[in-house]
Amino acid sequence: MDGKKYNLADYTLDGLRFNIGETKHDPRFPSLCYLVALTDSPKHPISDTKSSRLILSWLFEMEGQARNAAHLKAGEEFFKRYFDSGFYPQTPCMVVNLWSPISAMLERGYEPIILNRVPKFRSVATGIWEPVLTSDVKTIEAAKSDEGLFWAIIEKVSRLAVERKMWISIIAQPGWRYDSAISSLPDWPPEEVAKAGRIIWQRTVKG
Repeated sequence: MDGKKYNLADYTLDGLRFNIGETKHDPRFPSLCYLVALTDSPKHPISDTKSSRLILSWLFEMEGQARNAAHLKAGEEFFKRYFDSGFYPQTPCMVVNLWSPISAMLERGYEPIILNRVPKFRSVATGIWEPVLTSDVKTIEAAKSDEGLFWAIIEKVSRLAVERKMWISIIAQPGWRYDSAISSLPDWPPEEVAKAGRIIWQRTVKG
């Protein structure tokens, strides 16, 4: 752990919408995008906001255009200057309304090894955690809410992290449109999702 004290309010959805210390409600940006990945180092460069804020917007567009896993992988290879080696997305870019997965991690007491955020409007936040194994999480398929889906993802990614001796990266930023984000992801069969190295291929809870 980096020994820093993190203000939970700075990492909620409302907190990320404004400069640090200026938490307030803004109805213009009700949704947040996040990505869960594995890293091969607790000090991976993805914890730098300069890299992570490019990852979300680029991956979001690439995922929507990818015809199949091979197409997606080719795009990731092309973007390798930002996808530093040892960074492995496990989800597509996910979207949630009126909620932040990073503040949820902090609220449950899961302290990051490192956590950074841009101290400005519509801030990106990026952090790395040790594997988080919880006892109250349902499977991804059984999740009934976006929050429940996040914890099911964290549970599964954490198990992979333990097996592979890796760490968990979470990147989040407000500003996405929930409905259009859901419809922008192509429908893939399970075998294609596995080829892409993802544990899930949906941006939000189904239904």
